[in-house]
Amino acid sequence: QVPATRGLRPQTIFRPQLVTLFQRAAMAADASSLVARYGAASGEPTHSAAELIRSEILRSHAPNNIPAALKGVEIGAPALTKKAAFEGQGGALAASFDACQDAGAARWVLTLICDMLREDSSCFSLFEEALGKHQVKVYEKLLAVVTRQGTEQYVADKAAWLLSSVIGNAPRFFTEAEVRGLVETLQKQGGACSELGVLDALVNLLKADSFRALLWKLPGVSETVTTVSAQNAPPPYLYKCIFAMWLLSFEAEGALNLQEDILVKKLRDVLVHSRVEKVIRLSLTVLKNLLGRTAFAEQVVELGVLEAVQQLEYEKWRDSELYEDIRDLACQISARVADMSNFDRYERELKEGQLKWGFIHSSKFWADNILKFEQSEYKAVKMLAALLHSSDPTTIAVACHDIGEFVAGHPLGKKQIAKFQVKDRVMELMGSTSAEHREVRREALLCCQKIMLNKWQDMDNFPQ
Repeated sequence: QVPATRGLRPQTIFRPQLVTLFQRAAMAADASSLVARYGAASGEPTHSAAELIRSEILRSHAPNNIPAALKGVEIGAPALTKKAAFEGQGGALAASFDACQDAGAARWVLTLICDMLREDSSCFSLFEEALGKHQVKVYEKLLAVVTRQGTEQYVADKAAWLLSSVIGNAPRFFTEAEVRGLVETLQKQGGACSELGVLDALVNLLKADSFRALLWKLPGVSETVTTVSAQNAPPPYLYKCIFAMWLLSFEAEGALNLQEDILVKKLRDVLVHSRVEKVIRLSLTVLKNLLGRTAFAEQVVELGVLEAVQQLEYEKWRDSELYEDIRDLACQISARVADMSNFDRYERELKEGQLKWGFIHSSKFWADNILKFEQSEYKAVKMLAALLHSSDPTTIAVACHDIGEFVAGHPLGKKQIAKFQVKDRVMELMGSTSAEHREVRREALLCCQKIMLNKWQDMDNFPQ
């Protein structure tokens, strides 16, 4: 008779059928209790529950309904031992996925394969052989596990991780339609995967260069990565989001529609709030990669990332090399600050005839460079006045903004712009009815206000 004590392992005196039933019942009960205890309501739940379930699986015996090729393979065996069990067995992987119809077998098989791939990436060659030589329908079989009704979260996460890892490492065997289908399945409301499981799978897919641009355009993908809370997200989740940004940082400038300000703000917030060393180290690496891009560098300078980096040097870190990384990045950002504060850079943009919002149009730039506008008989001011007639709405808006800054900050600002007949053009722009000139009207109004304010200030100098 099977003993009633749940934690007691069945002995060889029991009949095999009862032993199997006992094992499955015990594993199911343990998994359910773990998920209930560490479920989604507790801070870092899914990760904790998954680790505890995995530990229980590693201590358990293999189910009887696993493929013959895996019988006798210890689940905690080295990756090479597991790999040898699949090699030369054409249908071993297919049989393993078919066995996942049973919950107990699914836990055991998926844990074994995922651990093998995490330990030794050369084992992905098994899947390349299965997909190419043996035509195993890996996508269909693993997606069926993820979408099957009643699939427990642990199994769904493992199946999603495995499928996305195979796609990320062997993308040539998969189509864009299949990638879209997997992403839609992962993000479906009420799906079996945990939030960390979904993020894990998305990051795996981003590893495939050929699918990265497609993936970043799909609804919800960029939001998943960039909306993570630097203050409240569990460290494993936060690290994965930063890892995704690291993958994106290797794309050629302009290849992806990256929102520079959002990414840089998120990285800055991570540096301010997180004190997990591997999260900080990876964030510093991402910033170094992005500093070489003009648009990102401007945001790094403008959003005060330098102060956040410098503050890290006063924290206590176990890894002494982290201090060197912090100082190195601080030096690189400082050099960028000096470069972007350069008046020559501003003049180059004027000569190009196309202005865009950035650090060289900020209040700090004007405070540091206002007197340099006197050079060459106010040549820069004359060029700004000419750009008020540009066909580009953004250039006109920035020119209005800069003229307003010059008038407000320079002692002779109003007198100089009068020479170039700026006021009439600014007032004309205020009355523009073009739909594209919404920002232009706003900046023209602000510019005009500064001009008129200066007029009232000048009345203080009139004799009474």
